Amino acid sequence: MKRWFHPLRVLWAWYYFLVFALLFFLFYPFFAVFLSNEKWYALANRLRVFWARLLFLFTGIVPRITYKHKLDRSRNYIFCSNHFSYLDIPISALVARRNWRYMAKAELGDIPFFSIFFRTIDISVDRESGRDSFKAFQVAGESLSAGMSIVNYPEGKIGPHPPRMVRFKNGPFRMAIEKQIPIVPLTMVDNWKLLFVDGWQMYGNPGISRVIVHAPIETKHLTLADLDELKERVYHIIQNDLNKLIPSQKKHAHE
Repeated sequence: MKRWFHPLRVLWAWYYFLVFALLFFLFYPFFAVFLSNEKWYALANRLRVFWARLLFLFTGIVPRITYKHKLDRSRNYIFCSNHFSYLDIPISALVARRNWRYMAKAELGDIPFFSIFFRTIDISVDRESGRDSFKAFQVAGESLSAGMSIVNYPEGKIGPHPPRMVRFKNGPFRMAIEKQIPIVPLTMVDNWKLLFVDGWQMYGNPGISRVIVHAPIETKHLTLADLDELKERVYHIIQNDLNKLIPSQKKHAHE
């Protein structure tokens, strides 16, 4: 039976990206204005939240965000999420909401027109280049010092075996300790089932996307000697959610 529905799932995925692109080009003139001046970046982020809400409305994605602890919107955070799907990025906007920058792989900055974000508000990370990676985290650190939040996917890429995460990179946890900024773990529970992309192969379907926003983990008492412990703590918070909410996948848990 699933084989009969697969063509429909492929069509839905193409429809999703079509809506994504149409909305982007509709809003592009406004992004061009808002991103021309750093003082207007907050307006660009508000537009990105609106874009995400319209995208989900027109494609049948229903975000269901659960906060384990109310976030203090007067503070800035480093949001760390598992990364299994391209849905993670717009849904992260609904959590960060206000004054934030994405950190994402450098390849996204090579997409025509979309690169406007990585020339301005967002930070591309070339993980193949130690120098470029160091520079990217330096820019992110300066942004944190200026009061912005950072949205980061510490796996570094979309994991190949969802819902099992790959090991986290050190960058965001080192940055959190050095800047004494709290980390907020995010668990994206369903996105890997809702939208799968591997090159030109893609399929998906509308549905509910559950997101769990955990209580901030304070770093003011930590030093770089605590980096591995902090990284493992965040990893296990997220993976434990995945194990609990996707029971059939417990065998994939990180050891």
